[in-house]
Amino acid sequence: MQADTRGRFAQAFVRLTEPMIFNRRGVTLGVIAVVTVLLGWQATHLKIDAGFEKQIPLQHPYIQIYKQYEREFGGANTTLVALTQKEGEIYTPSFMRTLRDLTDAVYFTPGVDRSRVSSIFTPNVRYLEVVEGGFSGGNVVPADFSPSPEMLARVKSNVEKAGIIGRLIANDQTGAMVFSELLERHPVTGERLDYIVTAHRLEAIRGRFTSPKKFEITLKSAVGSLEAGAVIRTDYADPRGGSFPISSIDAVEELEDGTEVIHPLRGWDVEVTESDNADYNPDIDVHIIGFTKAVGDIADSALEVFSYFGITVFLVWLLLSWYCGSFKVAAIPTACGLLAVTWELGLLHLFGFGLDPFAILMPFIVLAISTSHGIQITNFWLNESAEGVPAFEAARNTYRRLVIPGISALATNFVGFGTIFLIPIDIIREMAANAMFGLVAIVLCKKVLLPCLLSFATLKNPAKFMAHQQRRDERLAPIWHGLAGVTRKPVAATVLLIAAGLWGYGQWVAQDLKIGELHDGVPELRPDARYNLDSARIVQEFAIGVDVLKVVAEGEPDGCINHDIISLMDRFAWRMENTAGVQSTLSLPTLQRIVYNSYTESNPKFNALPRESGALVVTVQPFPSSTGLLNEDCSAMPVQIFTQDHKAETIDHIIEEIERFIAEQPDDAPVSFKLATGNVGVMAAVNDVIEQTEHTVLLWLFLGIGVCIFLSFRSFAALVCVMVPLALVHIVSYAVMVWLEIGVKFSNLAVAAFAAGIGVDYGIYIYSVLEENVLQKRMALREAYANTLHQTGKAVIFTALTLGATVCTWLFSNLQFQVDMGILLTLMFFANAIAAAVLLPAFAAFLLKPGKHPPEALDGTHVKGQVN
Repeated sequence: MQADTRGRFAQAFVRLTEPMIFNRRGVTLGVIAVVTVLLGWQATHLKIDAGFEKQIPLQHPYIQIYKQYEREFGGANTTLVALTQKEGEIYTPSFMRTLRDLTDAVYFTPGVDRSRVSSIFTPNVRYLEVVEGGFSGGNVVPADFSPSPEMLARVKSNVEKAGIIGRLIANDQTGAMVFSELLERHPVTGERLDYIVTAHRLEAIRGRFTSPKKFEITLKSAVGSLEAGAVIRTDYADPRGGSFPISSIDAVEELEDGTEVIHPLRGWDVEVTESDNADYNPDIDVHIIGFTKAVGDIADSALEVFSYFGITVFLVWLLLSWYCGSFKVAAIPTACGLLAVTWELGLLHLFGFGLDPFAILMPFIVLAISTSHGIQITNFWLNESAEGVPAFEAARNTYRRLVIPGISALATNFVGFGTIFLIPIDIIREMAANAMFGLVAIVLCKKVLLPCLLSFATLKNPAKFMAHQQRRDERLAPIWHGLAGVTRKPVAATVLLIAAGLWGYGQWVAQDLKIGELHDGVPELRPDARYNLDSARIVQEFAIGVDVLKVVAEGEPDGCINHDIISLMDRFAWRMENTAGVQSTLSLPTLQRIVYNSYTESNPKFNALPRESGALVVTVQPFPSSTGLLNEDCSAMPVQIFTQDHKAETIDHIIEEIERFIAEQPDDAPVSFKLATGNVGVMAAVNDVIEQTEHTVLLWLFLGIGVCIFLSFRSFAALVCVMVPLALVHIVSYAVMVWLEIGVKFSNLAVAAFAAGIGVDYGIYIYSVLEENVLQKRMALREAYANTLHQTGKAVIFTALTLGATVCTWLFSNLQFQVDMGILLTLMFFANAIAAAVLLPAFAAFLLKPGKHPPEALDGTHVKGQVN
């Protein structure tokens, strides 16, 4: 494919497609209208779809260990619910009653693995003590618990004996923890866990104990077997907002065979009754952290993102109206951009995808790329119309001139985005597929529909419209002539030297770029978001958090009664506990030592692991496999490493120390330490995959774009002029990520790569016109570039200003990663435009040879010689 209209392929393509679009405009618009209705209907069924497993590289060795031992030692999808007392210790009747009810609420939450729920009220949390007749033990909270002073004192004593302070009880005993794990799929039906619904259920649990009021939603009339007045939902925040009458509410009917039937209702079908909340406890706070809760909070904030999308569209329309001098004309490319996004979302649902909360910015990227192309097309149509060409002919001329460069630019986007599929993480591949659907939509909506609609455009006052265009062009002409001075070789050489210095500085700063998280909590949310405040409180009050790395110690069967095995595990745990970034560790040998020490009445001389297997048998008896500390035959035991946070440097340091310890062991060591499970193990695997594939993906990204550009222009000059500015902006963007303390993660890796597509569009549109002016029209380079800026450069700069202005609205978002991406994308939009407008002609001054004959200047006068 050639990016100008001179090549045989370009001429044949235009001859074939132009009559299909313009000679049968009614049929073209009819087909597009039908497709829009169908895909629009599909888009209305698109749902927010989060998943844990699609965010992990399933082929990574860490993840294979994770999947191998997931059933025995639990997964990485943990949820911690901490109940804290505002004043004093937890041993009060009201706190214990709330903690028991909270434990039950978590236990019976759909999707929770009930065998993995732990709190002092669950029977799997026990204590052991030495008594006169031997050993005594039992549940920390007895089955016959009643909130009497004597029983509360007994519970406090049992807590101290159980050694759970710091884990299930706060360090200062002012809070208690309910630990749980979630199942990715229902064990019977195989249905995937709905993370958004589960997160809302967890939030409802919080509201049950912290809200003084409750709101029961009841049926106005019978539905199925549900009678009128039946309570179908209980909320702890008033749901009666302005949109409540039209809001969607599901009434769940349970049949006799246990299956559920969901009846979709609207707000006008129900009544809301407000009453006092009997479970409200004013003396406590509830803190919830975990992957599911984080996804739920991100998804809830993502709904706000769509309001920013509306603001973005409105601003694009306003700015285009100012640029075009016509609200009506500006509405056409804006509407086509909206259609492209609608098609993208419709195709996403049609092919079985949902919209992941971490990919919520993809519609913005599609809108940005479609806006870039739409402005170019509209700009050329305006230039034609300003010269008095009728709308239909102006649209045909626009199509002939820009369809090939436009499709060439989109082809480079296809190749570039396709390289993202090389990263073996499903969520990133899903983002790439999302972008592909968007590009297909842009090809049809911007390259077919927009020129077709412009052919119908009518102006109320053509003379006024043309005068507006001419006044604007006259004001801009001196700017274009001044900027065209960059094509003078001394100026061009200076610009290239500055660019080389900027490249070197960017490379130097980018050396500090980290793979993974750089902040506490969930960086996708604001630092003052409820989730991050909860996370900070739990880390402060407890010795454990949601961040845990489990290293599986594999040995022979009955390894827990083999001194060589458990002593090596014990040394490993001690080594890890004394590693920077580790908060605490938990393993079977640690608890075995406590049990053995109890036999000697806690004599410090015997605070060790016995060497005899018979003695070890006694120490392991209190710990069945259901504790997650060992498997059935005791051939595998995890060492749980609770980290202070999940920052990239913390994970890297801990993994490095683990690998150093493993390397120190002899070949015949009785234990093989296998990395890794736990959520930090999953993060380590993701970071490792991104680090391993990032440079490969970038190589194929720029190689693919370069091949497309070379095939489009068949020119080494085009390759350098378009690719080098693009690469420079990419390097600078990495430096900016270092300055903004943004790590490379799956949630921003694809977005940053997709932004490069805008830069490709800028370069191709500018170079295609510049090459035509120089080689075909044989204009002097400086005048050729001034004319290029007049034709398409102003559209490039206006596109950057428009996209930058709209993306700046993201700074007010509740999603921190949208704020970060807003800053990054704004910079990249401007940087790509500046690089294309300044660096491209600077390279052209040395690589693109002007014509031999003197051209006609832009003002119609004859130019003697050439201007370099």
